[in-house]
Amino acid sequence: MAKQKRKAALSPFVEQMKEQLVKIAVNTAVFLIFIVVVVLLAQAFLYRSDYFRVEAVEIKNSPLDSATISFVNVQILNAYKGKNIFTINLKGVASYLYGRFPDAKEATVRIALPDKIVANMKFRRAVALVRGAKYYPVDDDGVVLLNANEALFKFLPVVDGVEMRPSERSAVRGAPYRNLKVALELLREVKRSKFMAGYGLIALNAADAKSLSFTMKNGVQVKIGFENFKARLEMLRKVLKDPRMVMDRIEYIDVRFKDAVIGPREA
Repeated sequence: MAKQKRKAALSPFVEQMKEQLVKIAVNTAVFLIFIVVVVLLAQAFLYRSDYFRVEAVEIKNSPLDSATISFVNVQILNAYKGKNIFTINLKGVASYLYGRFPDAKEATVRIALPDKIVANMKFRRAVALVRGAKYYPVDDDGVVLLNANEALFKFLPVVDGVEMRPSERSAVRGAPYRNLKVALELLREVKRSKFMAGYGLIALNAADAKSLSFTMKNGVQVKIGFENFKARLEMLRKVLKDPRMVMDRIEYIDVRFKDAVIGPREA
């Protein structure tokens, strides 16, 4: 008899819980249906509305002349004009830019709502000329540039002793490749050394990294090797600062050792 009373007492509570669960389930289902409808409507608006159809192309941060930029803009616009902005193959646009401009280092493409494609481009810049069958302009990574401005060549240092393979746009693998990398690393460190601005660097010999050397505008050769560039350039600075040094009488300065070695010019 007690058990029956307990069951009877529990029944209203169970019924109330069931009602609450059903109400929660109904509310949740209604909310989910609402979300789905909103998403479908938003998707329909974004993908079917004329408001989001490509109408313009912009290339930013580019050193290209206005005629070239206009031509590229027209090419991209002709391919995508009127298409929904959210369906644009951005990687495809970037691939086109890399193919059109082999000297581009970066080509980042994005959409700018509501109707514009924006491309940010970064180009490689020549930092040196590698002397081979002809002069090959290379950037900081040692990549041969196909469209470098030849008017700037006279301002670039010349690297000797490195065999190039222009078909691969880089130095031949192995020692020549490593030596070019070391030469470019030296060039970067020289640019950081403010005192070298007054002396200039017109050529580097990278045939042997251990004997890596460069020639200054005054004709003096500096033997620096392949390591400790910062410390060795500091040694060179102190040597050049010495008032007793007569540059016209010096053939080379070797800073690969604890003390600099001065080689006199032959009479």
